[in-house]
Amino acid sequence: MRMITNWINLIRISKAYSHFRKGIENKALLADTKWWIELFRLLLNIREVKEMLKGYKTYIVAALTAAVTLLHSLGYITTEMYQSLLALLGAGAVSTVAAKINRIQFDIDNKLNRNK
Repeated sequence: MRMITNWINLIRISKAYSHFRKGIENKALLADTKWWIELFRLLLNIREVKEMLKGYKTYIVAALTAAVTLLHSLGYITTEMYQSLLALLGAGAVSTVAAKINRIQFDIDNKLNRNK
C-alpha cells in the first residue's frame, strides 16, 4: 500500500512541475489568477508540502496579512480589496487557531487517557 501512495505522490509532483514549467515558458500565464490557483491546488495535494505546512499555517496567515497591509499602504490595492482580503485572512486565522485548540485538547486527552 505504501508503494501505491508513493507513486500517487510522485504523479502529483510531476503534474505540479509540469504546470509550473508552463508558466515559466509562457510568461502571460503568470498574470492569470486561474493558473496560480491551479498551481497552489496541485502543490497542496503533495504529501511533502502538507508536512512542511503542518504547524506553520498561522504564521503564513500572519505574513499574508502583513503583506496585504503593506500593499494597501503603498497604494497597490484599493480599500475595498484590502477589506475583502482582511476578512478572508481573518477567517483563515480563526480556523487555524480553532484547529490548534482542538489539537491541544486531543493531546491532553491522550496524555490523561481520556479517549472519547
